[in-house]
Amino acid sequence: MATKFKTLKEYLYPDADQKQKIFVIPNYQRGYKWSVRLSDEQTSVEYLLTDLLSAFKSDREQQFFLQGVTVVEENEKIILIDGQQRTTTLYLLLRCLDVINIQNITIDYSIREQSRDFLFKLKDTDFDYNDVDSKNENQDIFYLKQAIEQIKKLLLEELDKEQFTEFILNKISLLYIVVDRDKAVRTFTMMNGQKARMLDEELVKAEMLHIISQPTELHEISSLWTIEDTFPIIKEVAAIEWETNALRSKYAREWDKWLYWWNREDVKIYFNVRKPMGLLLEYFYKKKTNSNVFSFQNFKNILPDNEVKSAKDVFKGLRDLQKDFEDVYNNALSYNYLKCALIGSDGSADDRFNIIMYFISNKRNYEELKSYAKWRLLGATHIEITEEFTNDPTAEGGKIDNEVKRKDRVRKMIGNLSKSDVYNDVNNKNVLFLQLLRLNVEEYNKLNSGKGIKFDFSIWNNKSLEHILPKSRFYHIEKTEDGQIKYIRGDGEEIKECNIQGLYNSKSKECFTDPSKYSEHSIGNLVLLYGRNNSTFGAMEFEAKKKCFFNNEISFESRSLLHTISYFANSKWEPADIEKSAEKIIEILKTDYNF
Repeated sequence: MATKFKTLKEYLYPDADQKQKIFVIPNYQRGYKWSVRLSDEQTSVEYLLTDLLSAFKSDREQQFFLQGVTVVEENEKIILIDGQQRTTTLYLLLRCLDVINIQNITIDYSIREQSRDFLFKLKDTDFDYNDVDSKNENQDIFYLKQAIEQIKKLLLEELDKEQFTEFILNKISLLYIVVDRDKAVRTFTMMNGQKARMLDEELVKAEMLHIISQPTELHEISSLWTIEDTFPIIKEVAAIEWETNALRSKYAREWDKWLYWWNREDVKIYFNVRKPMGLLLEYFYKKKTNSNVFSFQNFKNILPDNEVKSAKDVFKGLRDLQKDFEDVYNNALSYNYLKCALIGSDGSADDRFNIIMYFISNKRNYEELKSYAKWRLLGATHIEITEEFTNDPTAEGGKIDNEVKRKDRVRKMIGNLSKSDVYNDVNNKNVLFLQLLRLNVEEYNKLNSGKGIKFDFSIWNNKSLEHILPKSRFYHIEKTEDGQIKYIRGDGEEIKECNIQGLYNSKSKECFTDPSKYSEHSIGNLVLLYGRNNSTFGAMEFEAKKKCFFNNEISFESRSLLHTISYFANSKWEPADIEKSAEKIIEILKTDYNF
């Protein structure tokens, strides 16, 4: 290892005997991230440039030291083991200063071709970087453009750019550490493992690519006496090197595709995960080892040192699992049923793992997935659905028949949802929410010739129940302790006797045939809506609600709820319709749950 200080000019520009200097970003390094803003804090780009400007303004003759870089030297190539973010930012700064030639400096992201091309084209002062990837589909280029904008913003003030350039090139130094090539990845892993911003997922990638990059052993070489003897060996060495580089690049590109998929906002919301590689590494490790504790150090145990075959096997396993995730997500039926099952989860990490792995194992058996999802929405556990018995030391024989447990759940659900007041009972209301969600999802699953269409589950965090016939159309009578009569409207407001004209008495058999089973708050008068739409309806009469619901001139999210639509498609809605609706839903639930 060689260590010395270099000015930025010595570091960035070629020596006298060099035509150019190429800074190579190895394929195990992550993309450019220094322009990422966390909350209201400065980005790393802004932090660095603010420090440089402050030093320049306070004393242009002072020496200013940056954090060191660790490299492997190969002639004009400088392979950056640590310092790629800093080096790329300095390159962008020189481009923005526009007073110094950067033609003989190259930043080479070895497998990120679009990033490499973007940085190379920046050498052309007429190059309009804003025209590149205008839709911001490439994460690296987006962050590179963000960095340029942040630099330009800080350079807007009055500043002698030529003097500032001279200052940063000649007065700014850094510690320059050179390591041997065979220690490069180990050094990268060791150094970055000590930084809080370095993630386990990134270290796993570096370690796997390092192992896969190990050269294949050559056939046994006997003593060589002639050029003719040497030529086949040279060909074999070249072939092995080419094959190793191609394989490493292929794996790195594939890894980055997974990373891009897991960082899609729709995927992150669906799986409720914010880790860069989502659930892939964690679930692969847990599946392989039956351990919950995923970390880089633990993952290394399934990646023995220098065992290329083991690393390839792990990579293949990750590839297969990633495909499973994408298959389940991309198919409308498995997408809808899995989300229903996750909504019915107890929220623990183990339960989520069991649910998702069950769906992956049965990803083409849609009837199985449908059955699993409906039972999860009824509160059944993974064991109650997938196994014959649940262990229970308090039960006779130490276990309970799961079919019996499931039937008990159905019986309880049917009983609770058949009550006259579901709306005001929190527990029963939650059960109804889950069943109305399921009924709306099932309508989506019937579309597209039975192949289904993905349901918008954002409603689950913005859900409400709407009374089809308004609560304000009903009243009931209460007696106080002193025998006084009170008239209470369905929305809870006390009214005078003279105001009951035209209202339904929900406790009277003239209104409902059985007030113990039916009321304005019973299942037959309730539908699922987006919470934002609930206030739009207010206390409207049924006809007005129907007109509003089907008015395509206004935005109304709940119009996409197919089960809900079926109610507002009715020509009228009166207490008799509430009774018929209640009976119909209860029969549907009994049929769906084989009760």
